[in-house]
Amino acid sequence: MSSIPSSGRGWRNPYEGRPFVTLVHSGDGLFDLTMTSGASLRDLVDVTATLPPVLFVDHWRASLGDSAVVLRFRALPDLGPLLGGF
Repeated sequence: MSSIPSSGRGWRNPYEGRPFVTLVHSGDGLFDLTMTSGASLRDLVDVTATLPPVLFVDHWRASLGDSAVVLRFRALPDLGPLLGGF
């Protein structure tokens, strides 16, 4: 898919306060990262840098007819006690 918006929607200015990458924590160890068309690598890196150690588990389209995608991550358990504190 192209990151250039269709002629009917106009140009999206990333400085209008609408982030291209957002992160929602569900509270049960799941993190949903939504990335919209026009996101830069820097947008993605800035958000993923805030995640704890995670494992990618699923993805889906944010809504029908939209180019946005949701990536689901699950927090990794703390294995320090099992590994002798490592």
